[in-house]
Amino acid sequence: MENIFYAALALHIAGKRVNKENIRAVLKAAGTPVNEPALDAMAAFVEALEAAKKPKQRSIDLRIIKFLTSELNQHKAQTGKLQSLLEELTQRQAAPKPETGKPAPGREKVVVSEEEVSKEVAEEAVKVAPEARVEEAELGALKGRYVYGVAPTGRRVTLGQIGIEGSEVYTIRYKDLCAVVHNCPTEPYQSDNEEVVKDWAKTHQKVLDEAKERFGTLIPLGFDVIIQPKDDTTSSEQMVKDWLREDYDRLRSVMEKIKGKDEYGVQISYDPKVMSKFIAEQSEEVRKIKKEIATKSPGMAYMYKQKLEKVVKAEMERFADNWFKDFYEKIKRHTDDIVVEKTKRLKDKVMLLNLSCLMAKEKVKSLGEELERINNMEGFSVHFSGAWSPYSFVAKPIMETKEG
Repeated sequence: MENIFYAALALHIAGKRVNKENIRAVLKAAGTPVNEPALDAMAAFVEALEAAKKPKQRSIDLRIIKFLTSELNQHKAQTGKLQSLLEELTQRQAAPKPETGKPAPGREKVVVSEEEVSKEVAEEAVKVAPEARVEEAELGALKGRYVYGVAPTGRRVTLGQIGIEGSEVYTIRYKDLCAVVHNCPTEPYQSDNEEVVKDWAKTHQKVLDEAKERFGTLIPLGFDVIIQPKDDTTSSEQMVKDWLREDYDRLRSVMEKIKGKDEYGVQISYDPKVMSKFIAEQSEEVRKIKKEIATKSPGMAYMYKQKLEKVVKAEMERFADNWFKDFYEKIKRHTDDIVVEKTKRLKDKVMLLNLSCLMAKEKVKSLGEELERINNMEGFSVHFSGAWSPYSFVAKPIMETKEG
């Protein structure tokens, strides 16, 4: 609301007509989202002031005054004297009229003209204007739009100041989709303080959780995806709409794919010492080389031991390939989609599988039972995690972005 108030003051000070169209133009130039109900209220308030010029001296709508005062107080705008003025106007207009056409004894009938109101408001505008100019400059620097994700709604929604560093999170819509965003500079979020970065990442996830709770389904984007205008002719908000338009078919397809589903992580590892022993018992070639080593001289035995190591390694790779295929097929039967991720280095074990699984909640139990059977196999261990936002099943925006 305070952005609309400052835009109206800026127009007043510049001698321009204060109406919805001009206020909207100022906000658009500053790259600021428009609060339509607040804009309607401000426009009605200005119209009421204009109407006061007429001989009938039509009263200003008290509901508008109450709305503006409440909003300004809520956002802690520096308008103490202006608030007093509005309250005084309220008291004047609410004063009971005498039953006759003459003023009541001891009380003169008060008529507030538009000129009087404009003069007092202008005096307050001079005091508030410096802050307005500062805020306008700050908004001008926030040309980027940090995108948290995409939701299946065509409504303009404000989620509150829940974004990174307390940013106001809201939606920019195109057809039946909307991007969940906050205004930001075009440069990526960067810090040498690891705790600060962790806090940003946690806030990013909290916004995704809140948006999913609100909209039911959400296509999540990774941390620090920022869409920015290519030039001064296109606003940041329009760039987001252009992305939604150009990527619309794919986004709708992804939305249907992940609807009612979450991402789960599955990692299966094995103990190389246990598996080497297992291979020695299972491989005919390994058993043969071990028998030969027992009959050779120390020098020849050393050479045969080197050969044995190579054979065991080759056999381990062969067995691992079979284990991978077997476990993958068993897990796949319980999921809707799988992405094979890179395996990670472990201290005492070897990671065989690292999978991201997309699945509905009703399938989690059956997958858990399958993984339990694998975990009970000698030498194997399973790590199962989730539910997570389905990052692995969402491609990055096709629009030009900046990422940290």
